[in-house]
Amino acid sequence: MTKMVICSFYNALIDSEDAIPTSTMLEIERIRNSGILFVVGTNRTYQEVLEYNRDFPFVDYIVSLNGGIVYDVNQNEILVKHKISQSTKKKIIENFSEYSTTFYTEKKKKSTLPEEDIYKIEMKVGKEEKTLYEKLQKYKIEYTVFQKDRKKVVEIVSNKCNMFTGVDRISLKNNIPLNQIVCVCANDSDMVLVNNISNHFIMENSVDSLKQITNKMTSSHNQKGLEKVLKEI
Repeated sequence: MTKMVICSFYNALIDSEDAIPTSTMLEIERIRNSGILFVVGTNRTYQEVLEYNRDFPFVDYIVSLNGGIVYDVNQNEILVKHKISQSTKKKIIENFSEYSTTFYTEKKKKSTLPEEDIYKIEMKVGKEEKTLYEKLQKYKIEYTVFQKDRKKVVEIVSNKCNMFTGVDRISLKNNIPLNQIVCVCANDSDMVLVNNISNHFIMENSVDSLKQITNKMTSSHNQKGLEKVLKEI
């Protein structure tokens, strides 16, 4: 019995025109009315997801900034915060100024270091790709690499979090075992979900790294792949 569904925001929930099909929204409403929690995972801020939730509420929790913040939509409260340490921020500012860098606070992204707490840092990978990776390793900064707009980007979050730690926190709060969770994935950051949740599906338009570790596939985001999974629940 399924008690929770978690899906990627980009490349799964919204299509290539940044829209959620009405029929998909109705399927989400149907499962939620049956008592199933609907969770959205994103490497952006939860505020972006809430923009879609304003007119037709459909989401119960948001795992944002790849686990950096877990937001309870119904209670309008933050369950988990994992900010980037002061030492990591200092290393980035002092040693990586030549790279195009974006800092993510709780609700916004900024091109300069903000005064607020930071939950994610992105750096564009340029021609000196190997040099950047070696430099990050030299300063012992943990990172992942993903594709954004067909370009490589380095992502840095707290070493205490990822997409799965966020989902795990929600499951513990609601007493839902992992075998009663279904995840629908599309992005590099979802690798930990596929590795830890057996009831998983990846979108046909998923990144290649996901296709290399599982063959449980649904249609693309433009062919309502998420909706097809929901109809089977």
